[in-house]
Amino acid sequence: MKGASAGKPGEVQIIEFPDMQLEAGDIIVSPLACGICTTDVKMVQKGTKEKKYALGHELAGMVIETTPQSRWQAGQRVIVAPYLPCGGCYFCLHNQQALCTHLYDVTIYPGGLAENVYVPRALAERGVFAIPDHVPNVVAALAEPVGCVLKGLEDSFYRYGNSVLVVGDGPMGLFTAAAARVYGASPVIVAGMTPHRLEIAQAFFADIIVDITRENLISVVHEHTADRGADIVMVAVSTAEALASGIEAVRPGGTVNAFAGVPEGSMVSLDIRKIHYGQFYLTGSSGVTPAHLEKALRLLSSKRMDFSQFITAQFPFSDVAEAVAYADNRTGLKAMVTFE
Repeated sequence: MKGASAGKPGEVQIIEFPDMQLEAGDIIVSPLACGICTTDVKMVQKGTKEKKYALGHELAGMVIETTPQSRWQAGQRVIVAPYLPCGGCYFCLHNQQALCTHLYDVTIYPGGLAENVYVPRALAERGVFAIPDHVPNVVAALAEPVGCVLKGLEDSFYRYGNSVLVVGDGPMGLFTAAAARVYGASPVIVAGMTPHRLEIAQAFFADIIVDITRENLISVVHEHTADRGADIVMVAVSTAEALASGIEAVRPGGTVNAFAGVPEGSMVSLDIRKIHYGQFYLTGSSGVTPAHLEKALRLLSSKRMDFSQFITAQFPFSDVAEAVAYADNRTGLKAMVTFE
């Protein structure tokens, strides 16, 4: 089966992956839509000589092959978690499944951007969810990134009515702002430096936008939070400088979440006195769990927010390289690869 893989730095290759033989409870899913993630872009930028896996993990597809032991039937549309917590390690038993010691032991193969995707039994039983009939494939494929966002808000101790500042106007930042709005955050503030993305945020789900190239972020946040600072700051930009600005914008007792992945060795200076007397929380959030994937699918199904507006470009599987380039160039918001 063909799949899209990172090749030389900056290059996407379509290569042949071996077909997998089904064992009891396994299923095969034919992709219908798969989103392009920043992780995919970084993998392509870095390049690899090893072609063990395909790109893509934001997967919506159709079950095309099962075994008698499976609860799934051919023809069902599903979303699929990219990996599966074991459920029995120290972290899983302490409700921290995304820190599971064996998190990547059970995964999809070769990846979401392939002609067929093998789903092992454990993942098929605990990490696959049926797509409601009224939800389009491309919207269902947003469940993985939206699930990451919902986990991030939970990790930040979000409560109804909290003020939420999102630092970053990329797709994940705007997903965060949209989810915060749906769950009753007030106000929702989005800070960024990309005019067309800030316009979308202001039009649909942000109470306040801040163009950091023209405005002072801290002043604007304090102006709209009774001079306290934001209850929750979600930093969705991959720089230490963005995290530092988030720390300056949080209220005493609030939470700053390092939500975006950053390069190894990224450092920030912390005023320990500010931490001691301000008593704010500094945390991070990475990955998604099947529980958050299911929550995200329910949110996408509810029509409480039109998430289809995030999908600003669709590409056939044959043009997957163009889809990655679109995401890399930050031309719009979310790039989606379709297989229909």
